[in-house]
Amino acid sequence: MYYIGKTLELMGIACLGAALYLVFVNPFDYTESQAMGVEMGFLMLGVLVFFVGRLIEKRS
Repeated sequence: MYYIGKTLELMGIACLGAALYLVFVNPFDYTESQAMGVEMGFLMLGVLVFFVGRLIEKRS
């Protein structure tokens, strides 16, 4: 269970990094509102996955 928690933490950090990359680099030429929506989605997903991984890691 420890390794599952660590993996989820790393996936959460990767989602946070992807959100920042997508909003600053904008490789898909999104409009500003579309880029903000994608960023918020990835940020929420990343934070949720990170804290679920942290919870699993602490319980094992």
